[in-house]
Amino acid sequence: MKRAAFGIVGAVALAVAGLAVGTGLAPAAAQQNRAPVILIVNQAQVLAQSKAGQSIGPQLERLQEEANQELNAEVEKIVKESEDLKKQKDLMAEDVWLEKAKQLAVKQNNLPVLREVKVRELSIAEQQAINKINEKLTPILQKIVEQRGATLLLDRSAVMYAAVDTDITAEVIAELDKALTSVKVEKVSLAELQRQAQQAAAAQNKKKK
Repeated sequence: MKRAAFGIVGAVALAVAGLAVGTGLAPAAAQQNRAPVILIVNQAQVLAQSKAGQSIGPQLERLQEEANQELNAEVEKIVKESEDLKKQKDLMAEDVWLEKAKQLAVKQNNLPVLREVKVRELSIAEQQAINKINEKLTPILQKIVEQRGATLLLDRSAVMYAAVDTDITAEVIAELDKALTSVKVEKVSLAELQRQAQQAAAAQNKKKK
C-alpha cells in the first residue's frame, strides 16, 4: 500500500481550544485507480472522552481557583489602601494625597485588565495541554489512515451524514489512551511569554544585521 501524505487542516474548539486533525491524500496515480476512501473522526469527542483530554479539566479548575484568589487578594489590597488613604487625608499635604489617590485610581481601573490577563493565561495553558495531546494524536490518525487506505479524513462537524463504519473516533480514543493517559496543565505567565517573544524578536533582528 502506498504511503498517504498527512496534513493538518483545521481545529474544533471544546471550551477554549480544540484538537487539530487533518486530511490524508494518497498520490494522484493511486487515486485514479480506486474510489476515494473517506474516514470520519469526532475531534470534540476525542478530547472529551479520552483519558488525556479528561485530565485537563480538573487541573484548569485548580488554576482558575488560584487565579480568582489572586484577583480577590488584589481587590482586598486596593480596598484597604483606599480606606487607609481616606483616614490619612487630613494628615497629608493636599498634593501628596491627590497623587496617592491618583495612583490608587489607576490600580482600580487596571482590575478588569488584570482579570482579562488571567483569562488569557488560562486559555493559553489549556491550549498548550491540548497541543501535547496533538503530538500523540497526529501519528495515531496517520497510522489509521494508512491502515484503512484512506484518501481523506474529515471532522464529524463538517459532515452531515456518514456511514457508521467510516467513523474511527472510538478507535482513535482507544489508541490515544494507550499512548497517553494524562497531560500536565502548566501555569502560564502572559508577561513572561511576552518577554520571551520580545527576546526572540530581538535575537532575530540581530541575526539580520
